[in-house]
Amino acid sequence: EKMEDELERGLLLPQGGGGVPEYHRLSSDVIERTTVLIRPSRRHASARPRTARGVGRDAEDGGEGAESTTGQASLNLVLSAAGGIGMVTLPGSFAILGYAEGALALVAASTAAAWSLVLLDSACKKVNKASSASYGALVASILGPAGCYALEALTLVYCLGQVVAYVGAIGAQASAIWGHFQPGHRLPVNWATAGSALLAMLPLSLLPERGVMRFAGAAGCLCMVYIVATVILGDATRAALGQGPCSLSGGSLNPVAFGRSATRLLQNLPIFLFSMNASVIYVPVRSGHGPSLRGAPGGRHLIALSVAASAMLYLSCSAAAYYAYCGGVPENVVDAWPISWVPGLFARVLLCLELLVAGAGIYVPLARASLWHLIFGPRAKAAAGGWARLAASLGILVLGAAASVLLSGALALPLAVTASLCVTAQLFVLPGLAVYRSNGSVAALVFSFVGIAFGVLSLLALFGVLGSD
Repeated sequence: EKMEDELERGLLLPQGGGGVPEYHRLSSDVIERTTVLIRPSRRHASARPRTARGVGRDAEDGGEGAESTTGQASLNLVLSAAGGIGMVTLPGSFAILGYAEGALALVAASTAAAWSLVLLDSACKKVNKASSASYGALVASILGPAGCYALEALTLVYCLGQVVAYVGAIGAQASAIWGHFQPGHRLPVNWATAGSALLAMLPLSLLPERGVMRFAGAAGCLCMVYIVATVILGDATRAALGQGPCSLSGGSLNPVAFGRSATRLLQNLPIFLFSMNASVIYVPVRSGHGPSLRGAPGGRHLIALSVAASAMLYLSCSAAAYYAYCGGVPENVVDAWPISWVPGLFARVLLCLELLVAGAGIYVPLARASLWHLIFGPRAKAAAGGWARLAASLGILVLGAAASVLLSGALALPLAVTASLCVTAQLFVLPGLAVYRSNGSVAALVFSFVGIAFGVLSLLALFGVLGSD
């Protein structure tokens, strides 16, 4: 009851009000530290003084009261949405659907992502400034204790899914690279997966979170820039200068516009939503945006610009890969390149680095924080330390490695399953319920139910309940 009273005060206090304890601080700090990559460097004229905690963070990031410009905020959202593993998995899903159906699926996912951000923007205007500083605080302020625990449980599952996909992908690439340099000594993929989890990701995940690992998101983005450039400038250019569309697939495939399979669409559309999802990062980015730019039309311009830019990046990479390989694009686009091709080999190494630092610097710490909030409540402020930190990290990585081995190192499947379950909640359900709870919008409630229905149908398709085609 005390928690409900505090949350209700947070909902009713005017903008800039205080007096409500912070919720989801551990998980929100991890998200902001590792994904808000472009820090504000100037103070907006209408900025208000920050709290003691806010001043400390501002001093690190660009001065007291520093607030981002529209360009900085947009770039943060684009890097968050398009700077991760979605860039190597989306081309494969795009190829399965066909070039026209894939483009339409990307438009649909972009529209859903944009509408989710519009709803979050609307919800942020209904709460005080402290409650609109992070996605977790916003959910806590409007949806109460049930929303708090649901969000942390979903975040934990989401992070576990990322770890499963990441250690499996690292294991597969490490095994292939080892075989290239040591052809007489094969490294089994399962051993490489376990080794990457326990010998590489575990030690890195135990480093101080405010030390070198705060650069995990930036390092991952730099690696992904090279991979995208290799796809667009390497594959598409070679195909264009060679025999044209599909020429890098061996010449046995032709362009296909539509896959004409509802089951395949349901199996692959979660990857599109996963790739375009920026809901969780949008709230802290919005919080650091200048007050005069947070309202309409400034907020809508930010959303439109960032979503359109992310969609164009994904479309460029997916279309380039499809032009070169057509339906032969693998689920991990780097697997299309011969390991003897030096740019392709370098891309594999950088992908391993990107997944390693993202897993150790973002998803293991975020999973730890969510687990701590589930055990000690959403107001917990002391992070796991000592043996508890080690035990939590070890448990997360052992579970992730074991699941990856059971799935034979599959990359797209764990991402699609967690997207169907968790991304639909982050993108559809929670924003829709928050707006419905705050102003009674029926359209927002319908948006939530659309997400629930889609998530259920996608899970049924992924597990074969709806048939193979």
